[in-house]
Amino acid sequence: MKKARSIKKPGINIDMTPLVDVIMLLLTFFMLTATFKAADSEAIEVSLPKSVNTDSTRLPENDIMTLTLTNTGDIFLDVDNYNVRKDVFGNEFAIGLYHPDSTSQSEFLTTGKIGDKEFKREVIPMNKAQFEKYINDLRLNLINRTEGKQDFRIVVKGDKDTDFGVVEDLMKSLKETKNTRFALVTDLKSATLE
Repeated sequence: MKKARSIKKPGINIDMTPLVDVIMLLLTFFMLTATFKAADSEAIEVSLPKSVNTDSTRLPENDIMTLTLTNTGDIFLDVDNYNVRKDVFGNEFAIGLYHPDSTSQSEFLTTGKIGDKEFKREVIPMNKAQFEKYINDLRLNLINRTEGKQDFRIVVKGDKDTDFGVVEDLMKSLKETKNTRFALVTDLKSATLE
């Protein structure tokens, strides 16, 4: 009797080189196009006033100077461009602090907190003259970065319990620095039909 021959099946070889190349290209693409905003996630939270807005304007996604007024009378000066912060403040994660009320102390400078939350960004305290100088420096730096298009916006976010005197001092400073175009941020409430 003849012995049955075993038929040897050829092995299957899959070339993984093209797959690895594609994965490396995708990984490189996502690493180069991703934007990281670690410091911007630590924003100052304020309770915005409500308004019925009939003419809403959308703010641009970048080139924004933000003035945040807390309920304790602190005004925080920030801009969303890291390079502008580094040029003006000397640190890409710094934020300016102005407390216009001379009869009281800044909440952040006395407690190191904003409300009940720790704030980890570098805070630069300033007086009125420094505050107005920083506003102009930030504005000019933003204009230079946008190649003179003046496409940046100034946004004022005020807590609904902010003292009117603080808002008045801010408006005077904006007028003296010739920054008369700005947007006030509010929460939208529904209009009741009567």
